Amino acid sequence: MLSRTLTIADVCRVTGRNRYELRGLLDGALAEKPSKGARVAREFTPHELLVITTMTDLENRLGIKRSYVVSLSKQFSQVLSGPRVVDRQARLVITFTPPSVSYVSSTLPAEDAVVLALGPIFERVDRYIAEGALPAGQTQLRFDPVSVPRPRTRVRRG
Repeated sequence: MLSRTLTIADVCRVTGRNRYELRGLLDGALAEKPSKGARVAREFTPHELLVITTMTDLENRLGIKRSYVVSLSKQFSQVLSGPRVVDRQARLVITFTPPSVSYVSSTLPAEDAVVLALGPIFERVDRYIAEGALPAGQTQLRFDPVSVPRPRTRVRRG
């Protein structure tokens, strides 16, 4: 059974950017080894979609330079990887000196930092995936009770 994968079109729908606007961000953040032979369309995981959406929000809404956002891409990926308790009030705390990214679900640190609420980003990515962009990985299966016909016994003649 083939499952649908996330493509650049999906990333564009979730982030609101076009593929050309995302090119610099993706090339720097998710650099892949150049391959020889036929070109294959880039595919994304739900985790990468979350990281890219977070990075575009930092660039678009908070005005952080793309080069700085790209330089922290590995830290974003590590911090946003799971598993963890679902917390819609969670935030990312980004400091500039020293450059760091941390996931906070309780009180904020006292140092100067940029704080990004993750709830709206989680909601956008989860809603997109739940609407059928990808087959659900783990869902509640609704098997209703059914009657099972009684097997017929065969009479052997002979």
